[in-house]
Amino acid sequence: MIRPPQFHFTGGLVFAILFLLALFFLFIFLPVSIVTEAFSRLGVTPGQGILLLLAILLGRAVNIPIYTSQRLVMVSRSSSVEFSQDPFGASRIQIEQPSNELKRQEFVVNLGGCVLPVILSATFLLRLVLNGNGEGLPADMIMVWAGVCSLIVAVACYALVRPDAVHGLRIPLFVPALITLVTVLLLSPREVAPIVAYMSGTLGTIIGACVAPVLTPRIRHSIGAPVVSLGGSGTFGGIFLAGVLAVIFV
Repeated sequence: MIRPPQFHFTGGLVFAILFLLALFFLFIFLPVSIVTEAFSRLGVTPGQGILLLLAILLGRAVNIPIYTSQRLVMVSRSSSVEFSQDPFGASRIQIEQPSNELKRQEFVVNLGGCVLPVILSATFLLRLVLNGNGEGLPADMIMVWAGVCSLIVAVACYALVRPDAVHGLRIPLFVPALITLVTVLLLSPREVAPIVAYMSGTLGTIIGACVAPVLTPRIRHSIGAPVVSLGGSGTFGGIFLAGVLAVIFV
């Protein structure tokens, strides 16, 4: 008889509780606090920041189809194992070998990694322009700073993005945030740096790591994934961290 796995935690009950609290602080409380602090610098209350975080994380699972290409890509199917018994009670194992399948390549837009960041960036910029920034900076100059920083981030991300057989497109996780931080610190006035950092981090990464590669035939034809998600799993982390971390450190 096979015994189920047993977990034995040495150190006593108090130490186990402290260990669980430390895990909660490290993996839940601390990340949520960082995100809400970033959104508060953008003029969002902590409650609204938590709701936005939940919307972005839940939206990560939602992909909106936008285009189905005529290009066929190879999709490998997993093997299956079937257990059965013959009339005499003997067990039989039948293994079905995987076979490849051709499917049309589909392009989708991720709700949490593309649509919501674009809406948030437009909302923050519009509110800054309409309500003023408190420092008398002209609205057209703010848009110029945001555009220049977004362009630099987009060019850098375009140079770093790589086709991925599973996720479609992939970019290093922390690199967009680092590029955004350096760009905003060097080019943007401190009075509007949080807004410019969020816009350039999210929009620049989306344009450079998602939109531009898909519009480039050389890169698009080298993508072997059946579903290419703009802002999906291969680029979601880079987009999210580029906006949040850049706002925190500017």
